[in-house]
Amino acid sequence: MKRAVPFVALVALGWIAWDTGSDPIRFVRGLPWIFDILMRMLPPDPGVLPAALLGALKTIEIALLGTAVAAVLALPLGVVSARNVVAPGLFYPARAALNFLRSVDTLVYALIFVAAVGLGPFPGVLAVIAYTTTSLAKLYSEAIEGIERGPVDAITATGATRLQILRFGVLPQVLPLFLSYVLYRLESNIRAATVLGFVGAGGIGFYLQTYLRTIDYPAASTVLLVTVAMVMAVDAVSSKLRERLV
Repeated sequence: MKRAVPFVALVALGWIAWDTGSDPIRFVRGLPWIFDILMRMLPPDPGVLPAALLGALKTIEIALLGTAVAAVLALPLGVVSARNVVAPGLFYPARAALNFLRSVDTLVYALIFVAAVGLGPFPGVLAVIAYTTTSLAKLYSEAIEGIERGPVDAITATGATRLQILRFGVLPQVLPLFLSYVLYRLESNIRAATVLGFVGAGGIGFYLQTYLRTIDYPAASTVLLVTVAMVMAVDAVSSKLRERLV
């Protein structure tokens, strides 16, 4: 039976490759076009650097504000989605709602909010809040479910209320994990916010889309370089902060 598993997996992957039209020959034939676009991007256009930096700043602002608000909103949702602190009648509907809302991507939320409130960074912030709240709530709930029961039982034995149990028995155990999760989501949201501009939700993606649509490849390469530098800087800072939390 175990020997059949690799064979079945290879057959399944082969069928998927055929069904998706994954043809290496087509990719090889397209390489000259890729190289042509890359050559047109050189040298980068320094004239658009101020606009690219402004877009990068807007992207960071969108991610920071959206992540900060989501980190707070996710706290009560994470608690009611943890099976070891709430009754089943509350846990199952809350967990089902989180799973449903997390299935919608940030870009889809951005499309909805652009239609609702108009163009600009604000719908981007709302999109980040909507997706990050549910994602963090799921991570929070899993962290709460993994706590040690000893401190909780000790506080419960003193006659503490449910709120006091959460405050003194649960939160001290999970708070470092919560902060680590928030920093990780901030990294992810920086990357996600870079493409929100493609649907009119502000940020550096707006400039990248504009230059690509107008076939201004040198300007697009400048925006791409700023995007890479921004993501690398945020990742480096976030990694250092997470190391201190461990």
